[in-house]
Order: sequence, then C-alpha cells, then structure tokens
Amino acid sequence: WNSKRIMTIAGIVAIVALVAGSIYFTSGKSKYNAPIDRITISEIKKGPFQEFIPVNGTVLPQITYYLDAVQGGTVQEKYVEDGAKLKKGDPILRLSNTDVELSLANAENQVYNVQTQMQISKNQADQNTVNRLQTMADAESLFKDAERVYILDKKLYAQKAIGLQEYQAAVNNYNYQLEKKRLATKILQQDSVMTKEQDIQSKEQYQQMKKSLALMRNEVSDLIVKAPMDGQLTSLDAEIGQNKNKGEHLAQFDGLTGLKVQALVDEHYINRVITGLTAYYPTDDKTYKLIVKKVFTAVGTGGQFKVDLLFVGETPPGLRK
Repeated sequence: WNSKRIMTIAGIVAIVALVAGSIYFTSGKSKYNAPIDRITISEIKKGPFQEFIPVNGTVLPQITYYLDAVQGGTVQEKYVEDGAKLKKGDPILRLSNTDVELSLANAENQVYNVQTQMQISKNQADQNTVNRLQTMADAESLFKDAERVYILDKKLYAQKAIGLQEYQAAVNNYNYQLEKKRLATKILQQDSVMTKEQDIQSKEQYQQMKKSLALMRNEVSDLIVKAPMDGQLTSLDAEIGQNKNKGEHLAQFDGLTGLKVQALVDEHYINRVITGLTAYYPTDDKTYKLIVKKVFTAVGTGGQFKVDLLFVGETPPGLRK
C-alpha cells in the first residue's frame, strides 16, 4: 500500500461517487412542497383556442377627405377657419386663376358665335328651300300647260287639223317642261337631304361646344373649394395671397359619421388577422367591443401592418381623435 496506489484508488472512488450523485439528483425523485392556496385544479376538456394580442391604436374619423387644388391659383378669400364644422357644399376658400377665367370667356364667346352662325345658316337654308319650292311650283305649272297643249295638239294632229311643225313644237315644249320638272324635283330632294345633314352637323357641333363650355364652367367653379360632405375642417393650409399649384394639398375634411381605431400589429400575426375578428377596448367601468373592418397587408419598416377597427354598438363617451 504505497502512496501511489492509495491515490489511484481514492480517485476512482471519487469519480464513482460523483457519477452516482449526478444520477441520483437528476432521476426526478426531487420534491417541492407548494402551498395549497397557490394550486388551482381544473378539468381538462376540449374547446376553442383563443389568442389575444394586446395592441395600441390611434382613434381616427371613419371617413377622411383630403382636399386638393383641382385648379391652381392664388388664394383670394377664406370663408372659414381651421376646425369649423360645415355642411356639404359650404364654401371654404376661393382661388383666382385668370387663365381659366379667360378661357371660359373665350368658350362662351365661341358658343355664342356658333349659335348665331347656326341661326344665320338656318335662315339661309330656309330661304333656299322657299326659292326651290317656288321654282318647283313654277315648273309644275309650266309642265301642266305644256301637257295640256301637247294632248290637245296630239288630237288635232291626228285629225289633220294642224300641221306637223306645230305639233312637233308642242311635243318639244312638253318634253322640255317635263325634264325641267324632274330637275326641279331632284334639286328639291337634294336640298332637303343637304339641309337635314347640315342641321344635324350644326347641332352636333353646338352640343360639343356646349359640353366644352360646361367643362370650362366646372373648372371655374372648382376655384371655389367647397365641403365635400357634412363634417369638420381640419389642417387647413392656405393663406390669402398664397399661390397654390394644381393638385397641391389644401386641407383635410373629417366626416361626422363615427370613429375608428387604427392599430399596428406585428407581422408575425399577418396570416391570422382577418376581417371580422373581434377586439375589445377595456376601460375602468366597461369593456367596448370592436371588429376588424380592414387589414392593410403591406408591412411597414417597423415590421408591423395596419388594421382598421370599428366599434360595435356603443362608442366610449368622450372619445375623440
């Protein structure tokens, strides 16, 4: 029993004791004495799995209009200030654009000239028609006289009462008046067709110019910015003398139909959040119910997507955007 053998045996015993201790302490036989009042015992049963996601939302109007300048111009007059509650069609501000107003004046002048020219052309066409009807009446009268003489001379020539030369003159005059009558009838028919076509073309041109004039008047009326519906004017960005370009933002108009909540949800839930899901807004004394109305599937830079929620039934009192 030298010291080397004794150290070897002691090392082997220590290793065996360490392994045995590890097995003993990890064998699951350890216990924890929990207080009885901290234990809840329930029955295990099948049911729907509900997952709740806590999110923060921003209260917004259900309907929001962004008022932009349909026609560019200089702000001449402001009828209301930011925050005013308006009815549909109430004026908000007036812009001035000399180019648009001058174009309207030119268009009105052109329509007036076309209308005057149409009346002159119609009078001329009516006069031409009267003249051709007069020519037709004269041709009809001369033809009847020639026809009467021709029939009479034809009988007299058959009875040898007149000579061939006199009869031939009656025949030639009859044929001449007949051809003249046919020509007058053809000219009258062509005149009627031409007059009708010109009248249709003139009316189409006039209607087209009236439509263009109506568009120009709408453009001028757009210089007066009006409320698109009943609501409240917010974010009015216009001062007298300020120049506004076409399409430039002027103000925001919030409807009074109700409020919605717009929340940001983590993209992890994008496949599980759909329209129709229920949400709850708890307060100190009551919990209000909402429903997912719209899901914006575009994920933002923060890894979140937007959802719009509407209140079902009662809206919390005092809630504002």
